[in-house]
Amino acid sequence: MYFAVVGSKVRGKSASPAMHMASFRRLGIEAEYWALDVPRDGLSCFVQLARFNLQGFNVTMPHKEEMLKFLDAASPEVRAVGAVNTVKIERNLLVGYNTDATAVYRLAGSHMKGARVLIIGAGGAARAALFAVVKAEAGEIYLMNRSRERAEALAAEFGGRFGRSIEVVNWGHPPEVDVAINATPVHDQTLAAPRSLLVDFVYIPTPRTKMVEAAERAGVKAIDGVELLVEQGAQAEEIWLGVEPDRSVMRRTVLKFLGYEHLR
Repeated sequence: MYFAVVGSKVRGKSASPAMHMASFRRLGIEAEYWALDVPRDGLSCFVQLARFNLQGFNVTMPHKEEMLKFLDAASPEVRAVGAVNTVKIERNLLVGYNTDATAVYRLAGSHMKGARVLIIGAGGAARAALFAVVKAEAGEIYLMNRSRERAEALAAEFGGRFGRSIEVVNWGHPPEVDVAINATPVHDQTLAAPRSLLVDFVYIPTPRTKMVEAAERAGVKAIDGVELLVEQGAQAEEIWLGVEPDRSVMRRTVLKFLGYEHLR
């Protein structure tokens, strides 16, 4: 069996191949997992090859929204989020899922009910986070992105879809919130100072981002990019293989790949 992650500049940098290969070995499954750099104009070609050669694949930046047009079927989460990060191939058909959204909800949902929540970003990861925040029944929702126009479009889309008020705030001027979710590659600690929880999608080149370190210095719980990667990856394996992977094995492998084994 063959699996992959497809994105931009992921070859040699993504921890997903090491993580999934370690998990496959622990499960006793003979499978390969690769990181494939695919440009936007090469997605169509990749999809046609994947239909007949892969059993599934993950999707990362910048293809999470673009991949939607190539799906033959999609989970309710994908249809609601408007982005896909996991694809299962069945009878040469592509079925899309969004384990980013379910990972954020599983790891942070209990902290967000009735809370003031800020999401940083307006791309595919931010869409997944926003869906999780709405599902968790957050009290107030704020969206901040470098491009205010993009943030306003996303807020209007989700606000209309779910009947929620989503306030767009200017970049660099975050409101006081209980929970902050960084769904961008940026990790400037001045962008968020949540009171109870920080969720950071970033794990490359390190899970110890400035945001994570600042949160922990302030006594705030942090869910770093490694935790999110492991959870969404474990859920992807459940979708592909119908198994319950060992998340501790996956986490240790990612930290070893990053050179942070001491954080186990």
